Amino acid sequence: MADESTETDSDLIAGESRADLVRAMSYVHTESGPDGEYILNGDLPPEVAPPFVRAVMRIEAELLLHDAELVTLDDEEPRTQEQRRADAFVALVMRLDNRR
Repeated sequence: MADESTETDSDLIAGESRADLVRAMSYVHTESGPDGEYILNGDLPPEVAPPFVRAVMRIEAELLLHDAELVTLDDEEPRTQEQRRADAFVALVMRLDNRR
């Protein structure tokens, strides 16, 4: 995983500006789905959409590498791509909230 202390020192989250990501999050909202799930929606402005997408993709890549280790070591089944992307979004939100 990425070195979070370096990211915190430079005010970066998953390689992107905390300010850009916080701004992007202000455009994201949830709604309840028919089966009790939550659906994320957002119409991000062009200046913050690319940093947001890159940050989610970087975290998703970290999770994919972690899942690969589980398959080879513990013979566990990996997350689906949708599950991993949802987990990456949650991890991004947690990193934004964590100011270690």
